[in-house]
Amino acid sequence: MLKSLRNFLRRFLARCGYALGTCLMRFWQRPACEADASVSVHLLVSSKTWHAGVLAAMSFELFTQRRWNLFIHEDGSVDESARKKIEQVLPGVHFIPRVLSEEVMKKRLQPYPNCQLLRREHNLFLKFFDLPAFAPGERMILLDSDVIFFKKPKEILAWVDSKSEECWYNEDTTEKYCIPRYEIEPALGIKLWPRFNSGLVLMPLAAISLPLAEQLLITFKTTAHHPQFFEQTLYALMASAWNQGGALPSTYEISWGLFRKPHSICRHYVGAFKHDLLYIEGVTALFLKMVFH
Repeated sequence: MLKSLRNFLRRFLARCGYALGTCLMRFWQRPACEADASVSVHLLVSSKTWHAGVLAAMSFELFTQRRWNLFIHEDGSVDESARKKIEQVLPGVHFIPRVLSEEVMKKRLQPYPNCQLLRREHNLFLKFFDLPAFAPGERMILLDSDVIFFKKPKEILAWVDSKSEECWYNEDTTEKYCIPRYEIEPALGIKLWPRFNSGLVLMPLAAISLPLAEQLLITFKTTAHHPQFFEQTLYALMASAWNQGGALPSTYEISWGLFRKPHSICRHYVGAFKHDLLYIEGVTALFLKMVFH
């Protein structure tokens, strides 16, 4: 009985948070200050996550006080109504529909049959293959739809403004690769960075190697313990081979608890109820900041 009551309350509060997020979108105005055009920000969204993705982008622009070269990629499930809302809230955004991605990636991945095959089979591969393909500059920021910012990300802004060619990532609570590192490292001759999470990544485009991606997929496509983590493993492999940079501070938080840590710059919401918590905690904090800023 108590568990059912808790679940009902959680769902109710999440719906309230969703409605509050929709209200925030109506009053949102993108910052006037333009960010460095050579750095683009990319999110992959679906019909279920585009709303949270817009809030993630809003929170990032709110606390950086910059208008970024923003790309929203959709996985083929986002309808025209949602697209119009995205473009209304984020005027000037580059909305990349799946149909456009298919045309571009067919040519780009033609020399890499395993990359092409697995991209067709699993939507998460779009995050690795498609997002860099549309980045117009030399560096990109990957941002998952379930990341909300609460404070100014000084480390990210320093990376942007310094023209750094380093790669930085959100450090996970545990290691989640498609196959254990002790199998990957000897097979590819690359020591993997620990606990790499691709929810927030600062990446120079030069670090992306499709031949290396093809090599990983050839080696492990049939033996992967956790195929859902292939995309994350690919980014970890690229960053590790590049071997410049490292993990962002722990204030760029990934956590499973009910509430974030007091000094968190952002939080990557994970777990079965991540979107409930995102709307209950994250959107409420975003609302308070926007109202009392």
